[in-house]
Amino acid sequence: MISKLRKKIIAINVISVCIVFFVAEVLMFAMGFNRLDDERKARVSMALDFDYENETMDANPIFDEMVIAVYSLENNSIVYKGVGKDVDLNMDELDGYIEKVVSSNVDVGWLSLLKLKYNKRTEDGLVKIVLSNGSLSRRNNAPYLIISGGTLLIGIACYFVISLSLAKIALKPVEDSWSKQRQFVADASHELKTPLSVIMANTEIIASHQDETVASQMKWIENTRAESKRMADLVADLLFLAKHDDGHQAPKEVVNLSDCIETSALGYDAVFYENGKEFRYEICKNAKVYGNAGQFKQLVTILLDNANKYSQGKGNIYLSLVTAGKKAVLTVANDSDELTDENIEHLFDRFYTVDKSRNTDKGGNGLGLSIAKTICQNHDGDLTVSYVNGRTTFTAELPIYKQKKDSVEK
Repeated sequence: MISKLRKKIIAINVISVCIVFFVAEVLMFAMGFNRLDDERKARVSMALDFDYENETMDANPIFDEMVIAVYSLENNSIVYKGVGKDVDLNMDELDGYIEKVVSSNVDVGWLSLLKLKYNKRTEDGLVKIVLSNGSLSRRNNAPYLIISGGTLLIGIACYFVISLSLAKIALKPVEDSWSKQRQFVADASHELKTPLSVIMANTEIIASHQDETVASQMKWIENTRAESKRMADLVADLLFLAKHDDGHQAPKEVVNLSDCIETSALGYDAVFYENGKEFRYEICKNAKVYGNAGQFKQLVTILLDNANKYSQGKGNIYLSLVTAGKKAVLTVANDSDELTDENIEHLFDRFYTVDKSRNTDKGGNGLGLSIAKTICQNHDGDLTVSYVNGRTTFTAELPIYKQKKDSVEK
């Protein structure tokens, strides 16, 4: 699809430019042709004013492609006949042409299949005639045709090459988005397939033991319930990301980020205690930001849940919130397995997990960190990760809310 779109864009661009170039070249040629025609008319006018009694044609090179003749109507004879050096005519043909021009009722016209153009003027019983070589005029126009045509072809070729590069650059975000969307759909289908398969298998087992009591089937029922919850969580995550991709924004207001983070941290105290993890936190007071409180709590929950699942040993999980200049900086760090540069590069990709088997055991679906980063970006902030000396650190930066003249500024 992207390839076809690229070809259509290039075709439309090249055709459009061809039309513009063609019109421009036609206008340029028309202007050049008119200039040459004006010059020819000026030369013809000078030739008609030529004083054949006191001047010679050889003295002026503008007459080189002309024949100047003077015909006496009183004597019906040619009084003067001068032939430019660039005119190739025998005298008998020339006399015949002069007779035709004299007998013509038109002052301007063509002779000999458009090879000769004539102009005449009658005054004082004399007919002044100028024959100009039409083929020379056409040869004078030839350079304009060649230059115009060559410029058009070179321009089209150059623009075609430019269009290839521009189309590739312009469609790169679309191509990346399309590729990610296809991968997203494929991964989502795969993730949904697993709980659905388990639910279907469990219901088949329960259906095959219809005479059993509910209590005896609780193993399969609980398993089905767990997979249903997992699928519901996955669908909720997918819906959140889909709304973000569609440009949906949650309602925002001034939020005390310190209170949101403290509430979430207190809720995880018992979780870390039960799992034998060490957890401490330092939260500054009254760090206010502009955004959605529910999403801020979700952000903290994702980071703490990630620390709970993937921290090693006692975890040494540490959370802090400080204000630094115009930003509120949230940090969650914990002891962890080594993260390579490649892991860090893809850690926020949708459905990406460092260890697929371990992720399945811990109940993750690879969307949490992607959602966390999306939340930060939705609030004009960012989420980054680093790994140093056996510790993984997530850092979320959000703009501090500032109030000025009773208006909200971020």
